[in-house]
Amino acid sequence: MEGRWQLKDREAERRLFARRMLVASIVIALLFAALLVKLINLQITQYDYFAARADGNRLHSQYVPPARGLIYDRSGELLADNQPIFNLSVVRERVDDIEETLELLSSLIRLAPEDVEQFRERLKRRRVPFSSVPLRYVLTEEEKARVSVNAHRLPGISIEPQFVRSYPSGELNAHAIGYVSEINREELDAFAEDVRENYGGTNHIGKTGIERTYETLLHGEVGYEVVEKNNRGQVMRRLERTDPIAGKNLTLYLENRLQRVATEALGEHRGAVVAIDPATGGILAMVSKPGFDPNLFVTGISNADYSRLITDTVNTPLFDRTVNPYPPASTVKPFIGLGGLQHGFTDTDTVIQDPGYFRLPGVRYRWGDYTLRTAIGGGHGETNLQRAIFQSCDTFFYDLGYRMGIDTIHSFLSQFGFGQNFALDVGYARTGVLPSREWKQATRNEPWYPGDTINSSIGQGYMWATPLQLATATAIAANKGVVVKPRMLAAIDGEPFEPQDPNPVGNVQIDNPEHWRYIEESMTMVVHRPYSQVFRDYGTAYEAIARADRDMSYKMAGKSGSAQVVSIAQDILQSEDIDLSDLNKDHALFVAYAPAQHPTIKPQIAVAVFVENGQHGSSVAGPVAKAVIDSYLLDILEIDFAAVATDPDALLSEDAERARQSDENSPSLVALIAEHEGHRHD
Repeated sequence: MEGRWQLKDREAERRLFARRMLVASIVIALLFAALLVKLINLQITQYDYFAARADGNRLHSQYVPPARGLIYDRSGELLADNQPIFNLSVVRERVDDIEETLELLSSLIRLAPEDVEQFRERLKRRRVPFSSVPLRYVLTEEEKARVSVNAHRLPGISIEPQFVRSYPSGELNAHAIGYVSEINREELDAFAEDVRENYGGTNHIGKTGIERTYETLLHGEVGYEVVEKNNRGQVMRRLERTDPIAGKNLTLYLENRLQRVATEALGEHRGAVVAIDPATGGILAMVSKPGFDPNLFVTGISNADYSRLITDTVNTPLFDRTVNPYPPASTVKPFIGLGGLQHGFTDTDTVIQDPGYFRLPGVRYRWGDYTLRTAIGGGHGETNLQRAIFQSCDTFFYDLGYRMGIDTIHSFLSQFGFGQNFALDVGYARTGVLPSREWKQATRNEPWYPGDTINSSIGQGYMWATPLQLATATAIAANKGVVVKPRMLAAIDGEPFEPQDPNPVGNVQIDNPEHWRYIEESMTMVVHRPYSQVFRDYGTAYEAIARADRDMSYKMAGKSGSAQVVSIAQDILQSEDIDLSDLNKDHALFVAYAPAQHPTIKPQIAVAVFVENGQHGSSVAGPVAKAVIDSYLLDILEIDFAAVATDPDALLSEDAERARQSDENSPSLVALIAEHEGHRHD
């Protein structure tokens, strides 16, 4: 009974406890030993490795993008600037759930679908881990405050300053200067490895215009820095830095004051103006209207804005009219006339009888030559080359062109840059069409017909030229055949720049220098010679223009043209009762240079004006050319022609001082009269 009712066996419990303590001690010892081994491994054996990893989470090497070079006009006015903005950026490795984070951000600030889409594209282009990627550009003060207040809920999200491109003139220089926008994968992949490395940390690249042409100069060289970041990916301090090299500052020949004058002179018309300094080839003005605001593209254009630009099929604001071709119409007549003189197909004494039409031998079809005299019967009557130019007699040039033949026309006009792009740094300009037998066979699989030559002789048919080409040819004529190729860039960081010409060409060779004088006199009479009374009786608009321009203090050599848009019968065009759609009206053109026939001042400016559906070159495009030339000679160069006439040393400005050279002088008569208001081709 005594053993049966014993409640505890103390000896057994002691032995059990001792065994358990022994086992526990052994386990603890083993665990401690394992911990000690691990600690030794971490702190001693692998110290360097884990120290580097710890620093890797804290210290990051990142690119430092260079400041983009600035762009100035010839007078020092800023055309392309850099302005600071604040971006919302993401360090992807610090964000656990990117979709949840984007949803939270959308509730705090405006985050459009295109912002998210572009962000994902930037992530694909990222080459350095833990580098920040812009999610949205240009945060407002309120948006910055909202993100900052919620920073504890947004690991990996930061607000970072950045300099981005700004265009103070807006659409005024949109086509000439171009714009920068986000670099895409295709552009990045096209780079060599060293160039791709130089775009690390850079999100933008020049897309059009000067921004694209001189991208290499403007971009600069990337820098690097080592920074310490906190657990939210925010930079706490910068430890090491290799400074980037800023892009070069560019000075252009472009004159922004002239850009404004040309834009205002075009008024509500669609069109283009190109002005060139014949002495340097510098492009003084290059306006395409309507334009667009290039600032929209810099930080990513919205779908609504882009859709508005590309769906405007009438105004086509993204279309650069200065470098795209149109039929040059009668603006080519002085050049064809000069070619006829050079090759002996006409001379200064040659006279034809213009009945108002032209026929090829054995062909019944008539190529018409509509003039105001049609109303009283007949064409221009007895006409020589000079009168054919200033009265724009088509019949004379039909006859001359037929006798010259397309081979002679093609070879001669090519010396003036037709069918080619002479510009040294406007590589995106189209070459137009200077037709030839070979060209037609290759493009149309057809032989060349005599009628094709007739059309080409007045700048119609297959012949197409850009306003830039017309200004180039006019500058060569102003230089009496000396070819100075057009260029935009004047200086790099203040140092004059002379571009390399990969395709040098010779000057236009004219055997008899008197032919240059004769053509210039003919072009001057386009502007300054009043029509006879019989012509004034049939057009009161001529008198109004003449009265407005009697105060010209210099002479201008010019030629107008009206390029046919659609094929419309002559009798319909002559009718005052027909209201053609604006889009079917002829294009108006005018080329000019000035001063012409001056004893001490060589031509300072050559201009080509294109007015889309403007209908009449002389009365619509001509005043635009005059406004541009007036502004340049009288306001910018400040030439006092009245003073120079009595005292050749009276040139006022430094720019005007270099305007000295020789030609011949005669007093101004009447400026910029319309050649004939209803002229079919002119």
